[in-house]
Amino acid sequence: MNAERLGAGVRCYVAKYGEKAVAFCAVQHIRMKANYFRVSRLVVLPDYQGVGIGKRLLNFLAELYTSQIDLPFYILTTNPQLVHGHLEGWKVVRFGHISGGRTESRINRGIRSAASKSRLTVTLQYIPRSKVGGAFNA
Repeated sequence: MNAERLGAGVRCYVAKYGEKAVAFCAVQHIRMKANYFRVSRLVVLPDYQGVGIGKRLLNFLAELYTSQIDLPFYILTTNPQLVHGHLEGWKVVRFGHISGGRTESRINRGIRSAASKSRLTVTLQYIPRSKVGGAFNA
């Protein structure tokens, strides 16, 4: 993966199994009208998919960020494991197909070029443990 393509202000994390990197997650701090964190990439090696590594990494990072800074933490995904995975600690805030925005901003051009209009997308927001009063299992 080329980290330069992720953009400025992105923090990258790796999950390892033994000495082998098996998952990668990049988190970006968005500072626009709304101020929040979002996952810009979540990748798990094919041999390690379907066993919960991505969900555990996602939950760990979401809890880490929301416990330190009181800002929302989101993921926009088309991944069926996450869309239908009933992630504990996450709520659906939007579902449907990406429109790509109405303006010609750099972000909207990027969304239009990367999005598949035929795929269902879901935006999930992490609800911190402190706000629901309990622990989650990843």
